Amino acid sequence: MNLRPDDAARPALVGRFGDALARYCLAVAAMALLAIVAINGANVLARYLFIAPFSWAEELMLFLMILSVFSGGIAVTWRNMHIRIDTFVDLAPPAVRKVVMAAGTAVAIAAIAVITYSSIYIVNVLRILDQRSDALDLPSWIPQSFLAIGLSVIALLMGVRTVLMLVRPEEKRPLDDGGIS
Repeated sequence: MNLRPDDAARPALVGRFGDALARYCLAVAAMALLAIVAINGANVLARYLFIAPFSWAEELMLFLMILSVFSGGIAVTWRNMHIRIDTFVDLAPPAVRKVVMAAGTAVAIAAIAVITYSSIYIVNVLRILDQRSDALDLPSWIPQSFLAIGLSVIALLMGVRTVLMLVRPEEKRPLDDGGIS
């Protein structure tokens, strides 16, 4: 198979897009966590100084935490920094390693797809019924969609990383790539 110069540049372009997406998702996670700290601090002041806590603070902090977890999960997935134990995979020959990693990713994507499908169904039901949160009166499908969107993007990025792994020549993984070996 002959690679044209533009074909060789495609993985680099995909890598730059993935890196930009990871940076954006980390920024979203950081802003959500900072907002949680600010809301919590303001709520403490309101509760103990003015004897008037915000009734919506706990609910909003929970929604922001869910956003933070799933946006951070997207960045962790792209950067391949999730916790894993892959001692036996690292000891395998390169061809076997690629097959095992691709099979493991396929199983993970299948599991994520089942959860995402159920999540999308629930989000749609909440949207149709116009279910609202108690304290904020926010449509419940909005924070519930963080899970569906986050898991969908995670599965997509897992697939992209696997394809890139399969088309690139084998390279020695550094010991400090973020994983726990």
